[in-house]
Amino acid sequence: MKGRIVAGVSAGWVIVAAIVASQAVLEGAMLGNAVTASAAIRSALIQIVPWIPVTLAVIALATRFPVNSRTWRRHLPIHLLALVAFVWIENVLVVTGYWLSQSTFNGFVTLAREGARWAILRAHIAVLVYAAVAGVTQGIAYYRAARSRELNVARLESQLARARLDALNAQIRPHFLFNTLHTIGQLWRSGHADEADAVLDHLGALFQRVRQSTERPLVSLREELDMVLAYLAIEKARFRDRMTVEIDADDDALDCAVPPLLLQPIVENAVRHGIARTSDSGRIDVRARIDNGSLFIHVEDDGPGPAGACGGNGTNGGTGLANTRERLAQLFGSNQRLEIAARLPAGTRVTIVVPATSTDTEGDDAGSRFPRDG
Repeated sequence: MKGRIVAGVSAGWVIVAAIVASQAVLEGAMLGNAVTASAAIRSALIQIVPWIPVTLAVIALATRFPVNSRTWRRHLPIHLLALVAFVWIENVLVVTGYWLSQSTFNGFVTLAREGARWAILRAHIAVLVYAAVAGVTQGIAYYRAARSRELNVARLESQLARARLDALNAQIRPHFLFNTLHTIGQLWRSGHADEADAVLDHLGALFQRVRQSTERPLVSLREELDMVLAYLAIEKARFRDRMTVEIDADDDALDCAVPPLLLQPIVENAVRHGIARTSDSGRIDVRARIDNGSLFIHVEDDGPGPAGACGGNGTNGGTGLANTRERLAQLFGSNQRLEIAARLPAGTRVTIVVPATSTDTEGDDAGSRFPRDG
């Protein structure tokens, strides 16, 4: 049994003994039967101290044999027998204490008989004490068990959420990898070998950034925009002068925390369903600002509009957008939103809103990486 339990029980019963002794002195003074403090304390300790080992035994028994809806038929008889035994033992110890204080001993038979007699006379007190100790013990045990279950459930939920985020990340990475390899294949087949080699170089650099960023659940917007620029460098090889990019992020927004690969699938949608579906040059704008404690990110293109941007299914979006929605919900709960709307006079606007929380991630000064006109 833990030392703090023994100490707590001992201290509790010593306090009770002090109260009993004080009551005896006060009662004697009021009735005219003077009782010295030393005599009152000695008598109180003789009566109360035996409860210490009995209480510890009850705690051990209540812990070992809890009474609940499933075990009461087996465990309740054990406690009833223990109650009788403990009451007798406690009163035997009390009688022994009085005999020792009087320097006398009247034999074991008399001791047993006196212990039984006083046990009967004080049975009501013993029942109350036993029930209180056993009840408190089981109450604490139930609380600790419930608390442990809550912690385990919270831990499992956290692990499940992290596993789902990892799975969603794993879905996104092959998605843009496939499209990039397809672009490289088109360049090779069209005779642009040098450009295909350049795209491969950009792809290697992009993989390095992806590996570094996806090792963490959150990165700075600065890093995420670097990732977007690395991706757009690959697409620029494909569209050449047909694609113009503008990134405009407030300085305070650059340090906000966002999930890795948040913008890449959205920008990829803008390229595939905006730039790629127009015969003329197209434009992609990425803007970020903080307003009223929230980070607002807008990704816009001047393509055919939301129906085309979403693959013809309205505002729900494809796999990339669906995964992005779920990742945001996993990380930020209801404190986020992702909206798709038409952009006038033509095009699509995707808006992401998340809490504007800073990240400890330290990055290089990326101001020069975000040109006004790409």
